[in-house]
Amino acid sequence: MKGKLGIWIFWTGYFTLAAVLQLLSGDFPSSFFEFPVNVASLLLWVSVIWVIFREYPESAAGALLASWQTTCITLCAFLTVCIVQGLSPVKVTGTWWFIAAVFALISHLLMVFLRGALRPRSHRTRFILNHGGLLLALAAGLFGSPDTKEWRTVADMLHGTARAVDEHGHLAGLQHELRLEGVSADSYSNGVPKNYEATVLLDSTESIILRVNHPYALSWRDDMYLAGVNGISDGETQTGSCIIQIVRHPWKYAEWAGIIMLMAGSAMLFLSGPSSGSTKRKRPGCPKTEEADL
Repeated sequence: MKGKLGIWIFWTGYFTLAAVLQLLSGDFPSSFFEFPVNVASLLLWVSVIWVIFREYPESAAGALLASWQTTCITLCAFLTVCIVQGLSPVKVTGTWWFIAAVFALISHLLMVFLRGALRPRSHRTRFILNHGGLLLALAAGLFGSPDTKEWRTVADMLHGTARAVDEHGHLAGLQHELRLEGVSADSYSNGVPKNYEATVLLDSTESIILRVNHPYALSWRDDMYLAGVNGISDGETQTGSCIIQIVRHPWKYAEWAGIIMLMAGSAMLFLSGPSSGSTKRKRPGCPKTEEADL
């Protein structure tokens, strides 16, 4: 009982500290953790969890990260911040308590993954795909968020532009010059537009077509989106402008890999079904605590 109470006390203090930091300092300073600080932090974090798992499995930290109480607490905290983000107009993804919730979940998930993937078990491949995919997607999203940048610019048919504005209102130079060649819209029978399209001249040499929700890859890390159009009437128009959004997200491939792994594991789970009756095998040195597999 003392161990269980200690787990609840620890996580209560952990999230209380995150709330206090949010009140005192505002949002999490994500710019400080841009590359290469985020990569170094990720490697250090994985190393710490690995040392706890291999060398100190009976420690308080090992018992904490492997307990089913931590599973319930971290999942509830993560779902809470996701629901608040979805239902509230206020952006919470950069707050201390959002970062704390995600970091707590992936820390627990990494301990569960190591404990389950490195010991004999039924459906081991399925376990690795499901837990490893979720872990990879969440970790890439958390540690890669400081490297994610967004800019917006307005391209018209008279002048090319090579500047954009970020979310903080700061001007930034683009690696390419953009000029609008033409815009068009398809409409329903009642005249309501259903699809927008813009033809943009890239560096005065290449014409590309931008559609809503269809990004154009400028490079391996930069994607260009059509965010809005002006001066549209039925059919093509010779005047107008378009709003172009440029998103830099170099960690997206790690997120995609995690999502693909999770989908593959989910398909295996659906096709084979859960194990009918598995017996727990205790790894040598594993603490005698109530552990959880997510």
